[in-house]
Amino acid sequence: MVRKISILAVFATLFMAVNCDNEPYEGEIIFEDTACLEAIEATSMALSSFLNTSQEDYYEFCLDYKEALLNQIEICGDDDGSLQLLADNLDDCYNDDLCADAMQATEIAENNFNNYTEDTYQQLCNQYKAALEYQLEVCGESAILQLLLSELGDCQQEFVETPGDWILVGWVTDNLRDIDNDGIVTNNYLDEIDCYNNETMTFNADGTGTMFFRSYADITFTPNNSGEDFFINCISINQASTFDWSQDGNTIYITNNEGITNLYFRNGNSMYVAIDDAFYAESTTDDSVITERITFIYIKL
Repeated sequence: MVRKISILAVFATLFMAVNCDNEPYEGEIIFEDTACLEAIEATSMALSSFLNTSQEDYYEFCLDYKEALLNQIEICGDDDGSLQLLADNLDDCYNDDLCADAMQATEIAENNFNNYTEDTYQQLCNQYKAALEYQLEVCGESAILQLLLSELGDCQQEFVETPGDWILVGWVTDNLRDIDNDGIVTNNYLDEIDCYNNETMTFNADGTGTMFFRSYADITFTPNNSGEDFFINCISINQASTFDWSQDGNTIYITNNEGITNLYFRNGNSMYVAIDDAFYAESTTDDSVITERITFIYIKL
């Protein structure tokens, strides 16, 4: 029974079923224009039955859930192999690494959400929120996960056109630091840096755009007994960089003039992108540096 509870908790966040009786997944999925959405819904129904099964029927419902996962793979695809891994893990319906499975379930829920339609937005948003909440529960607190949950709000869709002007409002990390040395830590470094106050992006309707850079922060630090003292030198600049962009669901692909493509994600009037090593600070005493992954947050003007 303990083994069953462990794996059920992991998969509960992947798909949230609605109005589903405790019956095994049955029938073939019809390949139509809506086949992928039907496959996702079928997996959600199979999971709901799996979560509510008795010990006596556990094996049957486990197999039904695995079959639904495999159907979704066949119809929707599984580029990163994450659905196949979930199906493989159901061989004995046990996995003792709850955090790793929770992270994988969140990634799948996010991928599904990033391909929402007007009709599926709220359902997929709620599934994504449930996955994020469970990951927080089993993996521990994360500022970025909390931010994502806050951005999702109550999953009521606010439609905002991408073309237009967007402004940078946040640098969010999983670490708490006192960047301005005032004794107060934060995970939104932009709150403590007197730079980047007017960094904007303009999206044109023809698939082109421009990033405007008006300041730059040269960041250094000196280690102390409690952490670091940071020093910010804000340098004014006036630069523009063009890009091409396209959109698929709430995922925006931005390709800069060097041919590098980054994925930005839309949610209502917010847009965010995570960049590795985007925060960079050099030590004033030796050759050490601090680098961190930053999630940049933009809002529509």
